[in-house]
Amino acid sequence: MNTLSICILAAVVVATAGAILITRMIVEAKSKIAALASSKKNQSVVLPLRLQAYERMALFLERIDPNQLVMRIHSVGLTVAQEQSLLLTAIRSEFEHNISQQIYLSDSVWQKVCEAKSDIESIINTVAADYDKSADSREFAETVLAVTSQKPVVELAIQILKADMQKWAY
Repeated sequence: MNTLSICILAAVVVATAGAILITRMIVEAKSKIAALASSKKNQSVVLPLRLQAYERMALFLERIDPNQLVMRIHSVGLTVAQEQSLLLTAIRSEFEHNISQQIYLSDSVWQKVCEAKSDIESIINTVAADYDKSADSREFAETVLAVTSQKPVVELAIQILKADMQKWAY
């Protein structure tokens, strides 16, 4: 083989390698563009669901706030045991109704929501332990409200919820 043939063969090899490299770069760029478009489409679907979950958790926290909960549940003639049971049942029912929203929340926010729920249940149970179960629930309800006003569990959880939501919304 002469030098001219070798040079032509080398030029063909270099041109082919260059064409393959350029084709590979084009395919990778198109793949990245497609992935970005898909991600943007997914974001436009997921973001509203995520924001809705934050809204529902804020509503959940408001509904289990003893200031709201006691006013909704309390009625004349209930015993401490009956009101305690109704309050705890309402909290658990609200929680079960909203439990699926955890998939859209950050782990730290979900943890704080669960802690708020547990803290409120604990306050209710602790206050109830100081009363005769068959006593009228009026004073029990007032004590629950007094204790929770000193420990703003719901307000703290909502602040964390709002702060975390800001990361996703803006």
